[in-house]
Amino acid sequence: MFDKEKIPKLPYGQGSMYIFNDKLLAYKKTIKTPNDKKVSKVVYGETPKICMEKMAELERGVLKENKEPSKTVLYDGIISWLENTHKSTVKTQTYQRLVSTAKNQIETSKIGHQRYQSVSSDDIQAVITSLVNDNYSYSTIKKTYDLLNAFYRYASAKDHFDNPMLLVSTPRKSNVRAETKTIEWFEKDDIDIFVKACGTRWLNGRLKYKYGYILAANIYLGLRGGELLALQWQDIDFESGNVFVNKTLIEYVNENGKTIFEVQPSTKRDKNRAVPIISKAKDFLLKHKAECEYTEPTDYVISTSNRKTNTLKNLSDMIQNIEEEGGTKVRAHNTHILRHTCASLYFRAGVSIETICAILGNSREVCEKTYVHFAEEQLKNAASQIIPTIEL
Repeated sequence: MFDKEKIPKLPYGQGSMYIFNDKLLAYKKTIKTPNDKKVSKVVYGETPKICMEKMAELERGVLKENKEPSKTVLYDGIISWLENTHKSTVKTQTYQRLVSTAKNQIETSKIGHQRYQSVSSDDIQAVITSLVNDNYSYSTIKKTYDLLNAFYRYASAKDHFDNPMLLVSTPRKSNVRAETKTIEWFEKDDIDIFVKACGTRWLNGRLKYKYGYILAANIYLGLRGGELLALQWQDIDFESGNVFVNKTLIEYVNENGKTIFEVQPSTKRDKNRAVPIISKAKDFLLKHKAECEYTEPTDYVISTSNRKTNTLKNLSDMIQNIEEEGGTKVRAHNTHILRHTCASLYFRAGVSIETICAILGNSREVCEKTYVHFAEEQLKNAASQIIPTIEL
């Protein structure tokens, strides 16, 4: 038989315990739900602790059942989650990419302005399927899926509702019909034309293209545009013959609509690397340095007149002008034309794909996918050298 003195007296509003029979205690409590309803519940147990645990579990169930669904629409919920919860856990460029995905793929979709708790698995699957039918790239579809998956994993746990993403699947990569982006690069004739145009001067002797020589050098370095813009003179070691790539310039629009340029102390894959300076790259780097106004160790290699970083748009515009003046056959007006050209030179020189990946800062998967035609050409060349020596 229970000793009445051992039955705890609970604080006001927490209910009460009493002896139910010789073997059990009863715990009765009135639970207030989020929509201001009152529900009276009773649980039974052999000890006060068991009763308290049972009531806590029962109370969670009552609150879950009676929780008023959020009136927030899906797009607003994702943006709020990104800004208030997820932003501090990812890099700035990753956060901006997620916001862009939300704006371009979620806000414009049928589910973008539905309450996020009312969106079903079928609704989401229909959006994913529509991206496939509209010939979006697999990368875009996967980013949309991953964003929705991450948001609903968070929201369903916080608001206690069934996660609709558990029944949503991504399409097979082979079923995505979007055309793969074709990459462009300079062949030898275009390299010669571009490099020559980079050194064009006005009648007064000044360089026509302020960053011409560094652009020419990047044909043999293969840096990404943001990495080139963030490069400082202290990152170039002519003695060891290496350019140390350890940061990148990112560009994004903040909540006030202002374009922000920010140097991030990390590369795209968070792996610093040393890029070898071959002789042609060294010649152009030294020529560029001789023309520069600012060459202190902390100065940017591509510096504005007030010692700040430049922009990708300015570099792309300059590349376009050089291509047009020189008369190159290929005219891709962006910094990647130089990076792709660098990759082509390494592949055609027979350098192993592992080394090329290390120089460019790519994963092997990305390198093989992007430069598949160079890799195939390299294999054919290798085979052509071996086959004549084989005796059948």
